[in-house]
Amino acid sequence: MKYLISMKHIFSFLFIMILFHGCTPSSIKLDTKKGLSSYTMFGKTGGREFYLPVSVGESISLKWEAEINGSFPNSSVTSYDNYIFINDLSGRVYCFDASNGKVIGALKHSGAVYTTPVIDENNIIFAAAEDDENISVLYYYNFSNAKMLYEKEIPGRVMTEFIKTDNEVIFNTENGKVFCYNLLGEKVWEYDTKTKTHSSPALGNNIIVFGNDDGEIIGLNAKEGKFLFKEKIGESFFCGATVDNHTVYIGNDNGNLYALELSTGKIKWKFDTGSRITMVPVYNKTHIIIGNLKGELYSVNKETGKLNWRTNTRGVLNASPLLTENIIILPDLNESYHFVDVKTGEIKNTYLLEGRGKLTPVIFNDVLYIGYDNGIVRAYEFSN
Repeated sequence: MKYLISMKHIFSFLFIMILFHGCTPSSIKLDTKKGLSSYTMFGKTGGREFYLPVSVGESISLKWEAEINGSFPNSSVTSYDNYIFINDLSGRVYCFDASNGKVIGALKHSGAVYTTPVIDENNIIFAAAEDDENISVLYYYNFSNAKMLYEKEIPGRVMTEFIKTDNEVIFNTENGKVFCYNLLGEKVWEYDTKTKTHSSPALGNNIIVFGNDDGEIIGLNAKEGKFLFKEKIGESFFCGATVDNHTVYIGNDNGNLYALELSTGKIKWKFDTGSRITMVPVYNKTHIIIGNLKGELYSVNKETGKLNWRTNTRGVLNASPLLTENIIILPDLNESYHFVDVKTGEIKNTYLLEGRGKLTPVIFNDVLYIGYDNGIVRAYEFSN
């Protein structure tokens, strides 16, 4: 009898240890200095800039491929120096050596990490949304000394992208709350919109803007979290916003691309694509590029909302592309990435994959990073 009781205790202990280990992060340890080159957040800036003012070739060659534990949301890699970071839906944030794709380490948590990890010098900031509870945990981790700095419980599931400013991070939750935390893990403000939200916020001229599931556009003051405006536009917004100067660009379930006044949320113009939009719009100096779930890609004049060109990819477009001077690098859920001519919309090249194209492409240090189901990250070099 004593033997049975002791074995029961042993198994209970082991079970508890396994659970504890599953919720405890492993480690990322990097020998880095502050002030090195980085790609710090989804869309590079709070306004979400997916434009890179360089010309690229139409041909690429594989540099390395790596596989992670879970699948991707529609996020992107971020980077610091010679290291690449990516989140997945199994609750992990991975770090790769950019030169060879070797896994340097990973932070492992319960729940799912929907948000692209944010880089602040030697710190990485991200949120994990719990599977069975309406909470998330906000994490601040220092990869120079491999130490978790802060863990903050957030009411609601964080499923959209972060904004990072010089001093703060700003994000919203599925239940419509918006939070601002400083880089020391302290809450600066919160605002409750009281409406379900699946639209990633953008920032411009000290105004945070995003859509909600009721088809409204919300504007908040970024410094104090004070309400500025709410405008009913149309159907639900699952598309994130992007900001250029005094204009917001965003698409919705009507299939419309909207240009809105940043200070008021009023419509300047709208363009009907004919099908639901989930990707964040991308822009250069003169054009807006947007795709819909029917696989149609559009170039629209930024000032007038008039069509420049339309291309049918015969796929499903829901992740934002990368826009360069001459080429649009476009993820497709129909297991491919397209290289599309910026001026004409002609598909110059299509690269087939073994899974659905998920990650918004990033070029960092002349290397192209893409990702697809199930958890495959690839690094490409441009061929001459």
